[in-house]
Amino acid sequence: MKILIPTRNRPTSLRGLLEYLARFYPEADILVADGSTPEFQQQNEAYVASLSTRIDYRAYDEEIGLFERLSLVLDSIDDEFITMNADDDYPILETLELAERRLAETPGASFAGGHLIHININSVKSSIARLDAVRDITTDDVADRLLLFGAFPFTTSYGVARRELLVERYQFLQTWTSTSFFDLAVGLMDLIHGKFVSVPEFAFLCTRNEVHSYYRPEDGLAYLRNASKVLDLNDHLVKRVVAAGHDFDDATEVVGSVIARRLGGVVGHPPFRLQGFADTYPYNTPEMADARDKIAELFTEGTAERAKYADKLAFIAANVQATLTSTDNAGEEAVYGTL
Repeated sequence: MKILIPTRNRPTSLRGLLEYLARFYPEADILVADGSTPEFQQQNEAYVASLSTRIDYRAYDEEIGLFERLSLVLDSIDDEFITMNADDDYPILETLELAERRLAETPGASFAGGHLIHININSVKSSIARLDAVRDITTDDVADRLLLFGAFPFTTSYGVARRELLVERYQFLQTWTSTSFFDLAVGLMDLIHGKFVSVPEFAFLCTRNEVHSYYRPEDGLAYLRNASKVLDLNDHLVKRVVAAGHDFDDATEVVGSVIARRLGGVVGHPPFRLQGFADTYPYNTPEMADARDKIAELFTEGTAERAKYADKLAFIAANVQATLTSTDNAGEEAVYGTL
């Protein structure tokens, strides 16, 4: 399993992640795809060269966009299983190795992963943690997979994926993107390609630091401003479902219902606010209850779950603090604000 780390103009974050991997997973197979401006590339390359762990560092022209850069990397490697890892997110490789095994042994599966914890750092004194729980979506029928996923989407871009899935994903994202529909679109495209298998353990501790550039939340009218993109996504998904063997009317109904549910979420009525949501699948299942118990215990002193990850949490907390107070992370809000 190769860990592919795209980075751009965030040397403190990258350094913290590589230090984490060197300490906890010194045998990890790592490739850094650096799209930074030249001054930051020099810092990153020098730091990677100073490490005792072996890292495949590759510098790319700063004008090459993220998804094109990832496509170039994927075209140049032949690894079957790959984990995408942002430079501010911390993987739990024990979980990802289990996911890799499940992926390899499950017919028709294209990707696998465990639960994510998203930690949003708003200031030196304020942060919020959110659970992003995964579940098996392994039915053979493509339309059923989309409906199951659309009932309560989760982030599919973190985990272990087959190389051919990632090639297809990043080719698509070079032609289409919309912030409010990004994770949904990626998940639906991925599930048309193949099944998702889950591991009921934490796979990533994902951080979002206020000093960084990132996709800021859009307002409730974003779907109107991006209406053409939403319609393009709908049409593209319908074509893919038809190509998978469904007739046009069925494909249109399935895709339309999933898109409509996301539209409801964008304007303030996400699935978890629907009457009866907490009493039915996918929320009211033993697997989801277990995930909720795990995150509650993770942030409770004296629990087995807390002890299991204590060293990693302490290390990550120190890295996040260093990043929050650093001056060398170049924000690019103007760029992100136009996506």
